[in-house]
Amino acid sequence: MEGRFDFRILGIVIAVSVISTLIMLPMNLVNIPSLKPGEISPVDIRSPYNIRIKDVEKTEELKEKARKKVLPVYSFREGAEEETLEKISSIGNLTSKEKRIVEEILKLYYRRGIADVVPQGYKKLEVKKGEETFRKSFKNIIKLEEVGKNLKQDLSQFTSKKRAKEISELVYPLVKPNYVFEKETTEELVKKAEEKVKPVYLVLKKGELLVKRGERVSKETARKIELLRSEHPRFKSLNKYVSLFLLSLAMFFLLLKLYKITSPSAYTFKNVVFSMSVVSLDIFLIKVLGELSKLVAETFNIPGSTHLFYVPVVSSVIFASMFITKKVAVIHSLPVATIPGLVYPKPELFIIPVIFGSVLSAFDSRKYRSRNLIYQSSAIMGISVGLMQEVVLVFSNGLKFVPEMIALPVLSLIGAGITAVVVNGLSPLFINIFKFTTDLVYMELINLNHPLLRKLILKAPGTYSHSVMTATLSEAAAEAIGANALLAKAGGLFHDIGKLKNPLAFAENQNNGVNIHDKIPPEKSVGILKSHVEYGEELARKYDLPQKVIDIIKQHHGTKLMKFFYHKAKQSGENVDERKFRYPGPKPQFKEAGIVMLADTVEAGVRSYKNKNGGNDIDRLIHNLIMEVVEDGQLNQSGLSLKDISVIEKVFKKVLSGIYHSRVEYPEEQEKK
Repeated sequence: MEGRFDFRILGIVIAVSVISTLIMLPMNLVNIPSLKPGEISPVDIRSPYNIRIKDVEKTEELKEKARKKVLPVYSFREGAEEETLEKISSIGNLTSKEKRIVEEILKLYYRRGIADVVPQGYKKLEVKKGEETFRKSFKNIIKLEEVGKNLKQDLSQFTSKKRAKEISELVYPLVKPNYVFEKETTEELVKKAEEKVKPVYLVLKKGELLVKRGERVSKETARKIELLRSEHPRFKSLNKYVSLFLLSLAMFFLLLKLYKITSPSAYTFKNVVFSMSVVSLDIFLIKVLGELSKLVAETFNIPGSTHLFYVPVVSSVIFASMFITKKVAVIHSLPVATIPGLVYPKPELFIIPVIFGSVLSAFDSRKYRSRNLIYQSSAIMGISVGLMQEVVLVFSNGLKFVPEMIALPVLSLIGAGITAVVVNGLSPLFINIFKFTTDLVYMELINLNHPLLRKLILKAPGTYSHSVMTATLSEAAAEAIGANALLAKAGGLFHDIGKLKNPLAFAENQNNGVNIHDKIPPEKSVGILKSHVEYGEELARKYDLPQKVIDIIKQHHGTKLMKFFYHKAKQSGENVDERKFRYPGPKPQFKEAGIVMLADTVEAGVRSYKNKNGGNDIDRLIHNLIMEVVEDGQLNQSGLSLKDISVIEKVFKKVLSGIYHSRVEYPEEQEKK
């Protein structure tokens, strides 16, 4: 592409990147000032939205109360005291008197209770002693870590401080607690108590007054204002905007790069503008419908995480499949899935399913011959996205049921329905703006009610009959080799509309036996024949026929030689320039144009053939006519292979032999002869 062209595309990419960023991260222009308790409000503060905000602070207060109600659980160890006293009795560095004193002190400790851990903030504990459970006050419980200190103090009443310290250092490591804290059991009870606490929500209606201007802000009002500000900040952080803009820029440039690689012929300025437009449309619809689904879910208290409610819309994929190519359609799924997906929580629930569903829906590329097929492709997308979301949810949550397993597939089907409605509703608009052609357009052309065809049947009935037969042959041949049969048929119907300018100059319309070419020089006859191609193109543009059909009109004669007039001119004895007796071209540039050229040549040749009762003669004639076109090099640029031409020849023979078959003469006809 030229430099100027690249700069135009660069401008479009930057523009749609900015638009996509603002769609997914809209600027919130509502100013909610930050006010502390006791301050005077400078303005009336109202809730800008219907909103339901989780009050984290109050919810945490309730959870803390629930946690405090759970007593720490201890198990009572029966043999701890005996085990400890037995070890002390075996200490050799103590006298029997010292051992007795130590044992008496420890027995007092064990009667009070020695605990390995004493958590803060609790006054009582719950003790499990065999099958029995009872509660006990922490007031007299001794922590294991304090036993050494207490023992030292108590022993100092019976011996010196130095000896008391030595004894306590010998005894303390041998002491085993008889109250053992069951941490896991206690934490499980705390967790169950927390789960029973229902979240506290602050519910505000749109326009609800929080504080009037000039009023002093209460503690409760200040808390509501902060909750509102935290949920809906005035401006989202700049890094989010920059990140999303750069992501959008990267995705749109990736789209263009893949465009060039996979479908270089489709990489035109018109197609690029169209692609950017429909991708932006999808991003807008995904954002709006996602927010709408959250609002509905919150209004009707539908279970599920509303921040995971996505409504996938991939109209750009189907549009590209209809108007451009299947490969380009698949590429469209990348920005449509990635740009919204990375803004939402759990992007794997959006990106992977949408790309998967988009690829499947794009498989119907350029097969849209009825509106129902658009709904069919959309349904395939919706079902595929829903199933893939189920797979991702099962992968994340296992077989545990979550409400999103129902909500997300339902929203995917809703998105599919919206996709179909958008495509059906906007496709006529895009066809008119961007001059696209689809099979639906060709279907409308071949119903024989077009004004040009009605004129043709009235002014040039012979040409009309020839055109209908050419269209029939072209359609059958195109189907046989896998070309676009509807385009070939439309091209066959309209290829000779230029003969409306001078119908009687063409043999098929001369019913009275008068041929104007008998009275004029061959050079002038050639000019008349050439003009029907030029006038045909002019009429086609006037009536807004698709560009492909116009191309067939221009190319259906290629640069073929008008042999009759060429030889007639040579009979004059003068030197004749062969180039002046050839059509201006160009030669057929695509398969359907080549098929129409062959059908036009064969139909005209067979129609003028005198002996139509000999099937073999017709077959030979068809073969010779086709070989003449091939040897003249008219199909070199059409993309038709020799195999294709062989198949086309067989189709022509089959169709025409069915029309011009030999038949038995009846007795009455023989008598007349």
